Amino acid sequence: MKTRVLFAFVVAAALTTSIASAQTIEATPIPRPAKPDFTSMKFLVGTWSCTTKSSRRPSPTAVSIATTLDPNGYWLVQKWSSEAVSWFPYPSTGQDLITYDADTGRWIDAESDSLGGYDLSTSKGWDGNHMTWHDLAFARGKDIVSVTELTNTKDSETKISSVSGFTTKAGKSVHVATSCTKK
Repeated sequence: MKTRVLFAFVVAAALTTSIASAQTIEATPIPRPAKPDFTSMKFLVGTWSCTTKSSRRPSPTAVSIATTLDPNGYWLVQKWSSEAVSWFPYPSTGQDLITYDADTGRWIDAESDSLGGYDLSTSKGWDGNHMTWHDLAFARGKDIVSVTELTNTKDSETKISSVSGFTTKAGKSVHVATSCTKK
């Protein structure tokens, strides 16, 4: 008798679980995310030679950037490298991954470098020949207490410039300007 009751209970539990599971499991595949429209960014594909000058440093730094579209079509990949300079004697490399998030209507730039640096920025996209990036990852540090947005200017299909800045703990505003030319 105990065996029949136990068997009936197990069968009832299994049926209840099967029916509940069938009601919550969807058979429809999740749609593939739409690929970003990189039309406005295509001019970036190629190799760029850049110089960046900070108002608090004696000389600019040189940066080389190689930009490609990933084979799946979801990311614009920028791999960069910079040489050591007297005031920062450490060569470094890094990567920016740029995509468009159609759900939020914004461009995303996730960046990391070989010295532990990282950043996450968003942009509404190009407004004429300007594209402004807002830093989401900034946190006050030992020396830097605030940052400005970074604005890229498309000067031509082969020239880009950008400006940004930050404020030090001592209250000094530092201006950073970059100029890039496509090779």
